[in-house]
Amino acid sequence: MHIVYPSLPYEPQTIDPMWEAEFQWARNSGIEVALFDTETGKLFPRQSSMGPALYRGWMLTESEYEALEQLTPLHINKVQYLSSHQATGWYNQIAAYTFASAFQLASAQPDFAGGQRYFVKGVVKSFGADSVVASGAQYKQLLEKHQVAADEVLFVREFAELKPESERRFFVVAGAAYGAEQKELPAELHPVLALLAPRLFYSLDVVQLSSGRYRVVEVGDGQVSDLKEWDVTDFGETVLKKLAVVNP
Repeated sequence: MHIVYPSLPYEPQTIDPMWEAEFQWARNSGIEVALFDTETGKLFPRQSSMGPALYRGWMLTESEYEALEQLTPLHINKVQYLSSHQATGWYNQIAAYTFASAFQLASAQPDFAGGQRYFVKGVVKSFGADSVVASGAQYKQLLEKHQVAADEVLFVREFAELKPESERRFFVVAGAAYGAEQKELPAELHPVLALLAPRLFYSLDVVQLSSGRYRVVEVGDGQVSDLKEWDVTDFGETVLKKLAVVNP
């Protein structure tokens, strides 16, 4: 298997320190690696003998992903990447297993008339602790603080009380879900795996509600999902080695 990691900006032969531990694990495990510099659009080594590759690194815009596709064949093409990376690509498929949501322009303020609260995020990014809003004033503050343009599409989600510190990240490889330290995906969410097929590699963030039920928080492309509670060795042995089997 071949994996492309991000380099330091304008230094296509130097691994970005944030990805160095995983890069070294992969290389030491016999996985062929290369580096991609989004600033210069260069791949190192330039004339690689690589077959189709996986990318592991920072989130890429659609145009940056296209640029990488021009340099090397990828196991996950641009359309497949966006189908996991952007909420618009996966929400309708698993709506019954996640929070009721709507996509709407930032200029269209949610309805707070009945005392509602909402989780508000971008199509690909979260606003962190600012994501929960309970009034028009808080919503306006979020837009101003994060410089959200009026024509930007937001992912406005029904609020629910969550069990503290219950969120976990699973990585799904060819339809099988893997959790850190061999944690298993809750049984009530197993149908999600079939609904998201045939995606090759994605992340699945899962949370437990205060009621005890489980919900999917979001789906992400596995190539640009960070490790959260995983350590590098566990991720490598569990996830990267599974990927190597399906993508020799």
